[in-house]
Amino acid sequence: MLTVLALAFPFFAIIACGFAAAKVFRLPETGLAWLSIFIVWFALPSMIFLTVAAAPFEQLVEWPFVAATSAATFLSFMGVFAVSVAFWRTSIRAAAIQGTSASFGNVGYMGLPLSVAFFGPEAAVPAALVFCFDCALQFTLTPMLATLGARDGSDVWPALRRSLKAIVTHPFIVATVLGGLASAFRVVPPEALATLLGMLAKAAGPAALFALGVTVGMRRLEAFGPPLAVITLAKLILQPLAAFGFLMLVSGLDPLWLHVALMMAALPTASNAYILANQYQSWIEGASSAILVTTVLSALTIPALIYAIQHGLTP
Repeated sequence: MLTVLALAFPFFAIIACGFAAAKVFRLPETGLAWLSIFIVWFALPSMIFLTVAAAPFEQLVEWPFVAATSAATFLSFMGVFAVSVAFWRTSIRAAAIQGTSASFGNVGYMGLPLSVAFFGPEAAVPAALVFCFDCALQFTLTPMLATLGARDGSDVWPALRRSLKAIVTHPFIVATVLGGLASAFRVVPPEALATLLGMLAKAAGPAALFALGVTVGMRRLEAFGPPLAVITLAKLILQPLAAFGFLMLVSGLDPLWLHVALMMAALPTASNAYILANQYQSWIEGASSAILVTTVLSALTIPALIYAIQHGLTP
């Protein structure tokens, strides 16, 4: 366990540094804008492209793997959504944000760097696939349900068109597609470009984790109650269990891909939940609290999961 903690400590320590910086310097959240641009448009796309381009093309068309991981995300989303509407009498719009908070993990800022750190460079391929299809699922489900739940007569189709545009133009997804094309046609970047991409890729992990810490440090813990408890349980425990169950149905699955998928499913709620809550003006304090609580608890649950994986405690 000490070995796992030693491996995990630097990454959660960087998050803690960002958290402390947010509390000490108290700059407005707009101060993250340029760092976010660097991470989202340059650093992480470079890491994704280099890893996917170097992978054998046949690894990039693992549709049973994609179906299994997406099914776990969908189940977690719809489970919390249904409970919220049926038992808590929540509006459809608020329930959609709660479903997002219970299923959309921090697969970009946190998942990609941690996958490579814990499992090696080859782990970036399954991690990138999980990211792409989770984003496609979340950016379709949430706007569709939130728009359907509006009482202002909003049409769902414009929302879906905007969601589709956001999906196909997202830098991580574009980088994955370009990496897949480079893998398929065996394109090797020129040395100067490869060096530049390598430099950007090395900066991706620390920058993303620090920005995550700042984001969490700016969140407020305000929405206590059953929804937050159920969302935390669903995100950190039930979604990984669902992913494990679905992945066990995939024959011939590489154990590395199984382990990466389990860790990606166990990640805390992404900051996108707060962004979507603000966009649709619903359950804003709850989304903020879900990000904070699940991120803090993941400092315990993720090392425990990695320990179980490394010591053969998972079937």
